[in-house]
Amino acid sequence: MTNDQERIFIIGGTGNIGTSLVKTLLPSDVPLTLFARSPDKVQQLFSSDKLTVVKGDYSEIETFKKSIVGHTRLFLLINDSSFSKLDRISVVIADAAYEAGVKQIVCISGLRVSAPWRISRMGETGRKAEEGVLAIPNRGRFVALRPGQFMSNQAMFDLHGIKSLNTILGTPDPDEPRGWISTNDIGVLAARILLDSIEKHGDAVYEMTGDVVTNKERAAIISHTLGREITYQQITDEQSYQFITQAGFPHATAYDLLQQPDINPKVTPGLSVLLGRAPETLGQWFETNKAAFQ
Repeated sequence: MTNDQERIFIIGGTGNIGTSLVKTLLPSDVPLTLFARSPDKVQQLFSSDKLTVVKGDYSEIETFKKSIVGHTRLFLLINDSSFSKLDRISVVIADAAYEAGVKQIVCISGLRVSAPWRISRMGETGRKAEEGVLAIPNRGRFVALRPGQFMSNQAMFDLHGIKSLNTILGTPDPDEPRGWISTNDIGVLAARILLDSIEKHGDAVYEMTGDVVTNKERAAIISHTLGREITYQQITDEQSYQFITQAGFPHATAYDLLQQPDINPKVTPGLSVLLGRAPETLGQWFETNKAAFQ
């Protein structure tokens, strides 16, 4: 299938991952359709005559069914912080997409899906979503990306501590290695798959860990980037749970985050092959985003 026959539909195109995805896809000749709650936000982020915006979100299934017709591929990112609807919404959207003629879906899942069954609420819901899509009769191809902990999460959970207290907080031991992935890399990989031949990736699953550092090393990286000393302070589970719920997350998600089952805390073998370059390191991410932490 040539580029002039392709059309890509995007759900979840205005966040960190989606922005990277769209910016990577725009230089191609493939027409793009963004399904977004705020067309104004899309216009602020991107400007291209190859970009069509349909107002709506994944809860408006009838609008989606009408607008997906004529597209060959679908990028699917469901933002469900409670992890209570992810599996159901994913299957409904995927079923409608395949019925409309979509040949490939690239979905953002999560590394916790690779954990043992039911050890993680997030992982269990993500697993049900993947299994539900794979069980759709006469479906097209389904590629699942399973990223680990986002580097951009630090802008949510660590920003105040770094700016006001010169401290990052966490429950793990200071010398325990933790895996990280850049949301920019997630978007780039999704875009590369959507532009590749469908046959190349089939029903692949790609785990994504781009860098592994301890919290002590992370504090040193931030210190070097900002030019002032940042320390790591280990806190109790109770303190961490309180911080997470005060940030607006429900109990199930907050408790899940306390478990922190870091699957395979090593840089994913072959990730550089998929990206066409080395994955972004935590130091590179902080250098790019250091203004937010000054």
